[in-house]
Amino acid sequence: MKGLLSVLILLAVLLPMQVLAQQPTPLPPPPLAYENLDSPVDLLASYYNAINLRDYQRAYGYWSSPPLSFDVFANGFTETARAQLIVQPPTRAEVAAGTVYVSIPVVLVANHFDGTTHTFAGCFTTRKSNLSPPDIPEEDVWHLHQADLDVVPNSADIPALLAEGCPVG
Repeated sequence: MKGLLSVLILLAVLLPMQVLAQQPTPLPPPPLAYENLDSPVDLLASYYNAINLRDYQRAYGYWSSPPLSFDVFANGFTETARAQLIVQPPTRAEVAAGTVYVSIPVVLVANHFDGTTHTFAGCFTTRKSNLSPPDIPEEDVWHLHQADLDVVPNSADIPALLAEGCPVG
């Protein structure tokens, strides 16, 4: 009887441990959606937040004139698990024909689902109308205008890449 009691006590202790060991590890909560179009840098933060959340429709909507069709755009991110954007303030602004253009040097580190990392460097150009009501119906927000990014070695010097990001001219 004492042996049976010992086995029952052992089972009572071990079974909950085994059940706990079989439960999946909870996933971290997804990042919260971020959208702020009040500055060029916040626009880029919003853009990559949408990409990281796989909200490609929102990301695509930030382009004033998208360079690709939506399907091609979204398919370009199917292997991307997470993208980290590094920017170099201050930005450079130019005004032309009622529009402000701001160039932002960037480095982008993209982690893929297969475990690989890809690094890109270059320049994003954002735009916003510098007109205000009553000349336009409502105050404009920042939009993506152009992106010029190139693949660089993962070991590249990030400060040097940012210094070269947006050529003057």
